[in-house]
Amino acid sequence: MKPLADFNHLPLNRAVSARDTMVWPGMEQQYFDLGHRALELVNLSAQLCDKPHYPKILDLPCGHGRVLRWLQAHYNYARITACDLDRDAVDFCRDQFGATGVYSQRDLRALPFTAQFDLVWCGSLLTHLRAGEWLTALDCLIRWTSECGVIVFTTQGRFFASLLARGQDNIAENVDKAALLKKFAEHGNAFEPYFEDADQQYGVAVTAPEYIGRVLQRYPNVIIRAYLEQAWGIQDVVILYKKAGYFEPLLVDKP
Repeated sequence: MKPLADFNHLPLNRAVSARDTMVWPGMEQQYFDLGHRALELVNLSAQLCDKPHYPKILDLPCGHGRVLRWLQAHYNYARITACDLDRDAVDFCRDQFGATGVYSQRDLRALPFTAQFDLVWCGSLLTHLRAGEWLTALDCLIRWTSECGVIVFTTQGRFFASLLARGQDNIAENVDKAALLKKFAEHGNAFEPYFEDADQQYGVAVTAPEYIGRVLQRYPNVIIRAYLEQAWGIQDVVILYKKAGYFEPLLVDKP
């Protein structure tokens, strides 16, 4: 996709943690470009949802600030909460970018959040969860968002599945690709755990747009403002707007 906006003029904090697993030697520019792209998408969400300001922002999972640094630079007045299972990452975002740090939990329902955030950015979390945890995470994101708030989250969709089907190297090498594609073709959503994950709780999740549309039918207070395929790297992006009583609960989710 072509650029949605140019935020390269922002006074960006470019400090990178030595423990940041999202940046590789020689690929630093790609790291910053993905953060810039996330801000472009957040800015698009503000336009689509008529939200000139995002005073309270949640970044989950925040990592070591790949996206958060861009949110902090643009929304420099906002209170940004950095949340991740990686405690070192949370501490880094707190110390480098002035974020409020909250250590995450494997069960997101244990987190102390309420309907308090004007914006929830959730980049590459639902892409790694089993169906049950996927649905729980989405429910939490919606519950934590204030009335007239916005949720932006990413998924692996048809483009990602197509790359696997075409034999693309260097993606999802540590899961059973054949099983993942078979389930995706049959159901429109699929999960396969990482080979190295002894608990088999984390892996690769692939979800079709049609599946996500069905799931969202259970929320009469959620409006789908945009579904953008391959909009953040190879991931899809979903933009939701929360408005109480917007729909009548006429449709029943049967994923």
